[in-house]
Amino acid sequence: MALMDRVKDAANSAVQQAQGAVQEAMERDESSVRNQGAGGIMQGLMGNYSSLSPEDATRQYGMYLMPGESFVSCFALLRDKMMFTNKRIIFIDHKGMTGTKVRVDSINLNSVIDVRLETGGAGFDHAELSFSYFTSPYYKAYNPTTDSKVLEFPKGFNVQPLYCMLEELAYGNVERLNA
Repeated sequence: MALMDRVKDAANSAVQQAQGAVQEAMERDESSVRNQGAGGIMQGLMGNYSSLSPEDATRQYGMYLMPGESFVSCFALLRDKMMFTNKRIIFIDHKGMTGTKVRVDSINLNSVIDVRLETGGAGFDHAELSFSYFTSPYYKAYNPTTDSKVLEFPKGFNVQPLYCMLEELAYGNVERLNA
């Protein structure tokens, strides 16, 4: 009988811990959405990124930083995040209803090779920024593999500084690789 009681206590404790983790994730997501404001929520529903302060990003996602790395510019898309550091671009993708399952992808800044910007779209879309990058670890390979990302920003969002930063990276990377 004592063994069954211990098993029940352990199961109850595990359930309480899981419920606590889900509650924390939900509160974190609610806080993130509240910080974006009504305009940020609306833009997020339309697939557009809004600004997120590097301080908030450090508080919430600092555990994903490497030693000597810091957030430079950060953006939110409802629960998902795109954060530029001094070394890479980090994409945080919260999965499921509770958002407790998280996928973290990163792109090294030294792999960005091409940047495109399209502005003045119809409706609420203001700017579409896309960039290409190497996915193969050895950039000077005979046939390196590449991929691209497309990012959408709302009307009135000043995307030019981000474009200039990425373009400067791409130019320097292509110049370095072809030297």
